[in-house]
Amino acid sequence: MHSTMRSILAFCTLILTSPAWAQECDCPPIADRTVVDLTDNEGLGTGTRTLHCDSLYVLNGFVYVNEGDVLSVEPGTVIQAKPGQGEMASCLIVARGGQIMADGTSDCPIIFTYEGDPVNGSTPYNTNGLWGGVVINGYGILNTYDGDDAAEGIMDVSGQNRDIFGGLDNAESSGIMRHVSIRHGGSEMPNPPVNFQNVINGDETNGLSLNGVGSATVLEHIEVVSTLDDGLQIMGGKANLKYVAVAFSTEDNFEYDLGWVGDMQYFFSLMDQVELSGEHGFDLEGDDFEFQDVTLSFLPYTNPQIANFTSFGHEEATAVRWHNGGGGRLYNGVFQNWDFGIDFEDADPCDAYELFLFGELEVHNNRFWNVGDSLALDTMILYEGGVWNGNTQIQDHFVANNNQGSDLGLDDSFEALAGFITSGVNPFPTVTDSVPAQHQPVGTFFDPVDYVGAFEPGGTNWLEGSYLDQMGVFYPGDIPGCMYEWACNFDASANTDDGTCDIFACGGCTYEAASNYSAAAIRDDGSCTGFAGSTGCATDVDEDGTVGVNDLLEVLSVFGSSCD
Repeated sequence: MHSTMRSILAFCTLILTSPAWAQECDCPPIADRTVVDLTDNEGLGTGTRTLHCDSLYVLNGFVYVNEGDVLSVEPGTVIQAKPGQGEMASCLIVARGGQIMADGTSDCPIIFTYEGDPVNGSTPYNTNGLWGGVVINGYGILNTYDGDDAAEGIMDVSGQNRDIFGGLDNAESSGIMRHVSIRHGGSEMPNPPVNFQNVINGDETNGLSLNGVGSATVLEHIEVVSTLDDGLQIMGGKANLKYVAVAFSTEDNFEYDLGWVGDMQYFFSLMDQVELSGEHGFDLEGDDFEFQDVTLSFLPYTNPQIANFTSFGHEEATAVRWHNGGGGRLYNGVFQNWDFGIDFEDADPCDAYELFLFGELEVHNNRFWNVGDSLALDTMILYEGGVWNGNTQIQDHFVANNNQGSDLGLDDSFEALAGFITSGVNPFPTVTDSVPAQHQPVGTFFDPVDYVGAFEPGGTNWLEGSYLDQMGVFYPGDIPGCMYEWACNFDASANTDDGTCDIFACGGCTYEAASNYSAAAIRDDGSCTGFAGSTGCATDVDEDGTVGVNDLLEVLSVFGSSCD
């Protein structure tokens, strides 16, 4: 059977069955849960409360967790959001001083999605913009002139300034987001409110916005899927993240800005290769100099560390755009399937180039493949600015730090039909590529690993069971089973024969004229006996009134059998 047909059959099986997490969780099916509306309660917000998985919660408008309040969310809980864009979007927003304790498990994730989502994998992968997103505002340090800013794409009509983020505490805790899936969100504000900071910074919500979030916040095993605008946006603060996946954003999968100095390890990024939407895998910025909203010293510089990432793009997108005062350090990552590698811009007086000169921007031990039409240095990394030897400096650093074009054996492209993925990617390297000690990230946050990319060669998929996994992003992986159609236990979804094919269990006599005919038999095993045709002619085996070739062939097929 053709591989595409096997993929479609596997997909049909998937959407007709409950997802694994629903079967593992001690929670009722989605359709049986009591619907509970979540509103901002005229400025009082959610209050301190717990959301249980026996109810289905629906966000209605901009819903805040106010300062001093804690919103706890049990594993397996599903939070949906009413549709809308701009001022009519529905979002969950954690204000400064508030906390969200969304602590799911691998078997029981916490899901944010659109109202009416059956949560069974039947939503096309390219569905986006059906609600706002999740916004977390903290008291972390920014490099804006006045030390705070207004979150993009939202507003606080209560006048409590709950949309403002930033402060003096990079160690603050905005709570926990662990084993959380955020799907099909993002909104655009066509007529932003009269708020100077909102106007200059943008008017869109993203899948997940971490604004001034501190290092005591737990952020692990988070996926953001199919977002209008950016998938993950981090603005200032010192948020640290592990095991994060972002896919199918219409602008950038990942963006940071305003003095973020945190760390991130194990990051998977995938652009929409079928519709060719999305502009950059990483859009790395640093300050708002162009809007005259940055400290006189430009401090704190935006210089996070990001290690062990795998980033798959498409033929019209750029892997990394580094600009507007953005610094940072990229360690041991993989970039594949891009039109261009790293676009390194130098326009502001304290732009990415200056951060490079200050030692606040470094690129270590990354691998590039299937980038543009060659592996020339100018395709993998290119300086754009007015310094005469800027390009030479950048490229010398690139080569000296063991960045190179290298094929690790990954499958970096997927296929889809009518919004459903029929053949997925393989992010697991088949070529071992170790990491020299001098190219390891600094600090105790990072696990010491000796491989490049987000996935260990021969290791387990830390996204197994995730929404991306359910969508078929990693299909076909090894799906063992019997691949031979003539076998009793043929498995149409299998793509790796496991040697279990059985030709006996379904055997029996398939000839109706025989005395031991078995209607349940699929394969004739030569056991037929007692051929006595109803025509009265014992040799007329097929009962057509004549003794012919067909009768001979049928007799020969059971030649040697017992006549008892």
